[in-house]
Amino acid sequence: MNRLEFNVLFDIYGDLLTKRQKEICSLYFEEDFSYTEISEALEISRAAVQDSLKKSMQQLHKYEDIIQYVSKRKRIVSLLKDLDDDKIKEEILSIL
Repeated sequence: MNRLEFNVLFDIYGDLLTKRQKEICSLYFEEDFSYTEISEALEISRAAVQDSLKKSMQQLHKYEDIIQYVSKRKRIVSLLKDLDDDKIKEEILSIL
């Protein structure tokens, strides 16, 4: 998963992760910390950081597989491109 995909899933489903998972993910993906920097900052092993990130990404994918918010949003935006009424487009996009 690339950073952009992760950030989208993290923005949407991040609150479903544990506090610690959110903290580690935020440091890694948003603050661009390395595994070592995170392990030192949180006083945990580097392996624990890697394991937490892996599990967090799996969880976020699982949530998307079940809820499908991102895929549905992409489909709606795609359909909106064919809509001729700009006012309706803007209103729908503001809701999303």
